[in-house]
Amino acid sequence: MENTSKSNWYIVYTFPNLEKKIYNELTKKKIKAYLPLQNVIRQWSDRKKELKVPMFPNYVFINSTERERFSLLKIGGVLKFITFEGKPAMMSEDEILNIMKFETMIFEVESSLVSGDEVIIIDGPFTGLQGKLFIKRGKERLGVHLNSINQSLSIEVCSTSLRKIVNRNSYN
Repeated sequence: MENTSKSNWYIVYTFPNLEKKIYNELTKKKIKAYLPLQNVIRQWSDRKKELKVPMFPNYVFINSTERERFSLLKIGGVLKFITFEGKPAMMSEDEILNIMKFETMIFEVESSLVSGDEVIIIDGPFTGLQGKLFIKRGKERLGVHLNSINQSLSIEVCSTSLRKIVNRNSYN
C-alpha cells in the first residue's frame, strides 16, 4: 500500500503563461511550490528588457502528499499532474536542488570546444555534471537532460570548468 502521508515533489502542468499566477496562489495557501525562473533579455523595436520567465514553460513543482495533490487540481489554470505509465511523476529533492543551481549561474564557454562535444564540469557547484555542448542564440551552452520530466536544461559554462569527454573507442 502506498504511503499517502509522505510528501513528494509532483509536477503540475498548467495553461500557458499561468505558471507565476499558480505559483503565487499555491504559496498564499502555504503549499510548498517551486517555479524555476530564468533571466532572459527580450528585444522590442524600441527597447530591451530583462525578464524572469519560467525555465520549464507550463510546469510548476509542488511538494505535497499523494492525498493533498488531488485538491490542487481545483486551482484555476492547473490542467493536470504529469504522469508516466499511469503513475504520478515525481522529482527527487536532489533534482530540485540541481534545477535551483541552474537558476543562479551564468558562465562563459571555452571557445576550442565545438557544438556536439560531450563534456563534463570539473569544478564549481556543477562538478561532475555531464552533457552535450550546443549553440543557442549564438552562445555555446551545456545541455543536460532530466529523465524524470523528459525535459532539458542548459547553462553557459566557464571554459576553465569544462573538459571534453573523450570516447576511448576513438583511439583504436
